[in-house]
Amino acid sequence: MTVCTLASSSSGNCTLVSHGGVHVLIDVGISLRRITAALKQLGLTPGDLSGVLLTHEHADHIIGLGMLVKHHQTRFYAPNGVAQALCEIVPGASSCLVPFIAGTEFSLGDLLVTSFVTPHDTPESVGYRIDSGRSTLAFVTDIGCVTQPILNAVLGADVAVIEANHDVSMLKNGAYPPYLKRRILSERGHLSNADSGLFAQRLAKSGTRKLILAHLSRENNTPRLALETVGTALIAAGASVGGDVLLEAAPADQPGRIYIV
Repeated sequence: MTVCTLASSSSGNCTLVSHGGVHVLIDVGISLRRITAALKQLGLTPGDLSGVLLTHEHADHIIGLGMLVKHHQTRFYAPNGVAQALCEIVPGASSCLVPFIAGTEFSLGDLLVTSFVTPHDTPESVGYRIDSGRSTLAFVTDIGCVTQPILNAVLGADVAVIEANHDVSMLKNGAYPPYLKRRILSERGHLSNADSGLFAQRLAKSGTRKLILAHLSRENNTPRLALETVGTALIAAGASVGGDVLLEAAPADQPGRIYIV
């Protein structure tokens, strides 16, 4: 199994997971044009997709869905609450929709997908654990805090894509209006670099060997700062960054590395 982020920031999010002939996108928060161009770099087309897993209905996670449905009839999977919202937002969505109950599991080809509830400022949102039978990927972004259900779902994953959205000082001293700062800092907002570092410690201790920091804010974070903060936390927990644990940040608006899970 492999994973490659195609875009990862507050402006748009899309990640490709592949195993054998199964190719799945997690979120489609960029245009179909950008999705097509990114897939082409990897030797794929939108027609090769087995499906799309959606975490929630915010625009930076679904903006490309309408065109995928219109031009490719791509099947997409979403928890019931998100599915209901998407049917109202995206024309023709119901014909390609596969709804599920958050917290349940289902198969996509040879991949076993387990969903889990995440705390975000939407009526419903989820993260995903994906098992190939030989390795496991955890994907969890857009969370205000790390809950026990999240830990239960992701600990022990071989590779984890986790949120490191903002530096608290940059956010508090930045130009965002007070209501938006409160929203981001809340337990249903976004994960800070410091909290991502604590999360990374738990993952590393559970056996995770590759950590990809995702959904970094352009205004309130930098890749250098996120990597330094999370890396310092890992070292404090006794992990060797670059040895025991590979730590990297996903590029904001272009495909990143292909990671073998």
